[in-house]
Amino acid sequence: MATKRLLVLGGNGYVGQNICHVALQSTSNYLVRGLSRSGPPSTTPNHITPSMDKVEWIKGDIFDKSAREDALDGVDVVISCIGAFGSNEFMQRICGDATIEAIASAKAKGVQKFGFVSSAQVYEGSAGLSFPPSVPMHGYFQGKYRAEQELSKAFPDGYVIARPGFIYGPRTTPMGVLPLQMIGSPVSFLGTELGPLSSLIQSVPFVGKECSSMVPVESLGRAMVES
Repeated sequence: MATKRLLVLGGNGYVGQNICHVALQSTSNYLVRGLSRSGPPSTTPNHITPSMDKVEWIKGDIFDKSAREDALDGVDVVISCIGAFGSNEFMQRICGDATIEAIASAKAKGVQKFGFVSSAQVYEGSAGLSFPPSVPMHGYFQGKYRAEQELSKAFPDGYVIARPGFIYGPRTTPMGVLPLQMIGSPVSFLGTELGPLSSLIQSVPFVGKECSSMVPVESLGRAMVES
């Protein structure tokens, strides 16, 4: 099988690390490259640490065109899992503009496929989001929505979009490991496996969508890599 090069944008983050790990473990024969502002991750869960040493880490700003283009050299597939929290203006830029600029550069470089980790709160076919701009997370969801729209136009025959809710699994922080699966797994069960009760939970605005769309971080990584 021919070797393919995968570029993970935001590769040193929680989701990005797992995508890199899954790609290196897959049978698709990937060479994995990660682009982020700080280079390699400072902390990783023990079970994926060996994989991080096999990633080609590139330190660069996604908004720096030359850094983007250098990172895209020879790349066949791109997966963007860029995201951050802050003011609505900041989230529009990081969750939307960053990936939108990467999409344009990837298309110009002849990338074959582009994957994007979006959000369960982005609705198919909507003209926008149901949340008013006054809602604190509006910029996050609207940014993701805008990136989805640009991706579907730029790569009509070669894109993958995942819309997870809460993503759970071991997450390392400077304070230690956060076992997010201890929260995510039981709440996911409540939101999907208990018949009428789950239906009731799913009917609650925002909360219902998150509870019915929770996903283990490794499953998300596998879906992005294998799609």
